[in-house]
Amino acid sequence: AGAAIAGPKSRKLLEKLFPNNDVSFLLSGNYVLCVYDSENPDRPIFTKRFMVYDDSLLVGAKVKQATFAKNRYTDHEVDVVVNFTNVNYVYPIQDVNVVIYQGHQWSNFVSNLKPSYIESKRLEYDYEDETSFSGGNEYRFFDTKSIRFYTERVYKIEQGAIDNVILYTDFPWKNQAYSIYPDIEGYYVPNILERKDVNTQADYVKVDFSLKQKPFSEKGNLYVYGGLTNWSLNENAKMTYNERNACYETSLILKQGYYNYTYMFVPEREGVMSQTAVDGAYFETSQDYHVFVYLYDHQLGYDRLLGMSKVSTKDIF
Repeated sequence: AGAAIAGPKSRKLLEKLFPNNDVSFLLSGNYVLCVYDSENPDRPIFTKRFMVYDDSLLVGAKVKQATFAKNRYTDHEVDVVVNFTNVNYVYPIQDVNVVIYQGHQWSNFVSNLKPSYIESKRLEYDYEDETSFSGGNEYRFFDTKSIRFYTERVYKIEQGAIDNVILYTDFPWKNQAYSIYPDIEGYYVPNILERKDVNTQADYVKVDFSLKQKPFSEKGNLYVYGGLTNWSLNENAKMTYNERNACYETSLILKQGYYNYTYMFVPEREGVMSQTAVDGAYFETSQDYHVFVYLYDHQLGYDRLLGMSKVSTKDIF
């Protein structure tokens, strides 16, 4: 694990791809890019986590409908096979750590799995409940590429110093039958129709979200969530309940483009965010899963990231 720090003198580096002639990585593992103002280095402007890995290990993964009857119609199950063709290992149970993430939800993962089957140069992780994830539901979307034309999800546009895009009120999907709803897995794509350069000419607009949902019986907080919140529970994305309109509401300042989003409820008692409270869970939902395999290096004294695999439910339906 390490950290890449960028201050004012390194701003030009942010316009480049990593690695490059100025920045290279000597070790594989987990990193954090931290951008800060020179006048206040203790308060980062933003941070971004990422991984650097090499392909020393061959990692195979597949996702399927959950095995157990209790969650067969709501969950996905991920199986993993790791081949140590080019790497020697001594203690596969102690030294190898397989981590499985759902999408880019850093808080939704399983780790510290023990191999269910050990063979020479091969580890197999074939579990049922231990590697099962709630399928959740598809992401919702809206389009702000234009502030002149109303797209499918835009109810109203109020132009001003900062243009205000008011989305149609959402309704919970929890008690509805699953419906195919193509999405881009929670990401967003900055874009603009009236001009040419999205990087410099796309403007920021205020986007109003509302969800027609009765107050939750369990105490907790509701958030707008996705790539637009950097896959985190952003305080600006926390929703408040409007008793007059009988719905939850919030607003975000976002660059023009095409966006995916969803709603996450965080119970006060457990503190574990869940999409299920609003939109339910369905095994047909398209989800990406990322598998990272770490191997502890006794000489260097840290976990090297030596393999990864990405698998999607789109391959099974």
